[in-house]
Amino acid sequence: MSYFWHEPYWLPRNVTWPEVPAKFVDLLVPIYLAIPLVIIRILWESTIGVTYLYFRTNAYASRKNITLLGCMWEHMTGGFASVSRAKKILECFWRFSYYTFAFLYGLYVMKNSSWLYDVKQCWIGYPFHPVPDTIWWYYMIETGFYYSLLIGSTFDVRRSDFWQLMVHHVITIFLLSSSWTINFVRVGTLILLSHDVSDVFLEGGKLVRYDAHNKNMTNFMFVLFFSSWVATRLIYYPFIVIRSAVTEAAALIQPDYILWDYQLSPPYAPRLIVFALILLFFLHIFWTFIILRIAYRTSTGGQAKDVRSDSDSDYDEEEMARRERTRLLKKKKNKVSPSTDDDDDEGEEEKNDRKARHRRAPRKE
Repeated sequence: MSYFWHEPYWLPRNVTWPEVPAKFVDLLVPIYLAIPLVIIRILWESTIGVTYLYFRTNAYASRKNITLLGCMWEHMTGGFASVSRAKKILECFWRFSYYTFAFLYGLYVMKNSSWLYDVKQCWIGYPFHPVPDTIWWYYMIETGFYYSLLIGSTFDVRRSDFWQLMVHHVITIFLLSSSWTINFVRVGTLILLSHDVSDVFLEGGKLVRYDAHNKNMTNFMFVLFFSSWVATRLIYYPFIVIRSAVTEAAALIQPDYILWDYQLSPPYAPRLIVFALILLFFLHIFWTFIILRIAYRTSTGGQAKDVRSDSDSDYDEEEMARRERTRLLKKKKNKVSPSTDDDDDEGEEEKNDRKARHRRAPRKE
């Protein structure tokens, strides 16, 4: 194990682990935070989230007799693991709430940070950058959140890009953990802040689409999201952060350090982190193609939709089952009548039912 932690593999020449302000043992904290974050999520969804759904969407419209408290209790006692339209919206509500908090907190803790305005400050004086308590908590909470997303993936609604999301979460945890280990914390905070802002608009746009009172704002929110996505993930991230990491970091970390050294001379860790940053950018490109599909649908006259969903249906399973039961009861009732006219009506009704079911059928990606 001591061979694995050999300083020349991780740190610039003549630097030892005790000299690095960030401590590897701190990375246990995000793991401990993951379960409490999942519990906080369930409570948040079951109270604030369900209240929002109850009054602002039609997620519970088909269940005439259920009360707000009933909806809260149902979600808290197992509904968080169900597959329904309400569950799908509540997932979105939680992510919107978290990303809004994370972005605002990140701005607060970094507003006076020199590296927010000059990326070269991420490398000058490395690896001896002090880590203030506010930055420490920012990093721990963000890393813990991505662990909680991995846990939540076991009961969340599965999307068509499920595995790409899992790769994204694993890469993010790797980047956060490895950057903390070698005190690449400054560049890590820039990545977190720039990624959270577009996620706020992404999840906010979905909520607006589900909101029965604000559906006309859907396309406007999509424009805000796409603008922030392009600005942060396709311009700022590759041309500011990655460019600085590739062209400026090596010489400032260690004068004779060559990032693209085919002989892979130490230290290895900074090189791996830069490669992971580039891999993350390729994931951004993949999701950009998905976003462009949404833009195409919007430009052809529709509303912006989440094409990552496995289904575009606005009905959950309970609603579909209720409608099917109603159809069967009507069919049985009509069969009792001997009237030829009734039979004709029945045939017409069955025909209309089949058309309606066809329109409601979920479309697979």
